[in-house]
Amino acid sequence: MLFFFSKHSVRLVLTGLLISLLSACSGNKVNQPTELDPDFKDRILVERSWKRSIGEGDLDLKLDLSSFYFDGLIYSIDGAGYHTVLDPETGKILRETELNIQVSGGLSGDNRHLYLTSFEGELIALDRETASEVWRAKLSSEAISKPSSNGNLVSVQTVDGKLFTFAAADGRLRWRYDSIGPLLSLRGTPSPIISQRYTITSFANGEMLAFDNQSGDIYWKTILSTPVGRTELERLVDPDGQAVIDGETLYTIAYQGKLLALDIITGSEKWAKTYSSFNSLAYGFGKIYVTTADGEVLAINPKNGAEIWRNEDFKYRRLNSPFIYQQTLVFADLEGYLHFLDVDSGKVLARKQPDEDGVMGDFIGLSDQLLVSTHSGHLVSYKLYSTEEYLRHSIEKKLAR
Repeated sequence: MLFFFSKHSVRLVLTGLLISLLSACSGNKVNQPTELDPDFKDRILVERSWKRSIGEGDLDLKLDLSSFYFDGLIYSIDGAGYHTVLDPETGKILRETELNIQVSGGLSGDNRHLYLTSFEGELIALDRETASEVWRAKLSSEAISKPSSNGNLVSVQTVDGKLFTFAAADGRLRWRYDSIGPLLSLRGTPSPIISQRYTITSFANGEMLAFDNQSGDIYWKTILSTPVGRTELERLVDPDGQAVIDGETLYTIAYQGKLLALDIITGSEKWAKTYSSFNSLAYGFGKIYVTTADGEVLAINPKNGAEIWRNEDFKYRRLNSPFIYQQTLVFADLEGYLHFLDVDSGKVLARKQPDEDGVMGDFIGLSDQLLVSTHSGHLVSYKLYSTEEYLRHSIEKKLAR
């Protein structure tokens, strides 16, 4: 657990790892992670294309440093500020820069800039072409989630519950919002969702708000979950994961809270179901996908919240956020295994282990490959093949030798 001290309050911040262990307790006994089937055989063909070292990873700080894909290139950063640009097809490093920044949050960007946050409590904008610094802005504390940009504005949420929005061109502060946080919270915040008109994000007190981008005025506010219980641990309701949007409906979930469907214009509730997760949601093939705090994997009907299927093969394995790639649902567990599930049935199709140190950050899905970052500082590319494609690919590789 980490202590966070601000000018106005003292809060105890718990890592997601500790919370997942606490949530798995039954009496004084901790539920053990479900063992994986040692005899499991892949049902689809998943092949590693390449694996490239891109620095020192997260420096054992259990950060979620994500890479950023834009215009045919991959931009990455490690915890010590080693920045690389890679060719996604081959994994070749095209450019590398030592920024000498203690990075706290993953890399993001727009058509002009790359954005990252530091443990010094700063938001830093880099030129996307040269990696030279364009501007830096002071925050109230560190931010450990990625900044979000619509090209004109860039927003970032800090661990002390504040939302900052800056002009992307010069880093001038446009507006900020200060939430009233609980004494105890998870160590994590969602990245804001930012469109041309509004910014939406949630806070550790269980509130979600939509803001006018120009003024910072609140469009709407809704309560995702209300704290209950006698202890601060029982009252945790953090919505740390990323919400997803489909049309005029926003779907979001909170730890020890609810999965909700909200009207994106008014914030009014369309339906709610009781689930607990500190991960982001995934949406695709007409379903919402959830990895719960207990390690269950669910597919939900977005119209009414009804369960379509449930997979309990990974209970207490501390799953990360689900991701849709081609026709599979992908997520990682505490041992660094990637699991590929059928989106229609929830059956396990394949299992891979890119790195024993574990997977971090967001997956990147391109048309023909899945990119995965690891805590040890590697970027790994996987390709999924039909049987016919795999056989043709294998023959071509043999002939090329």
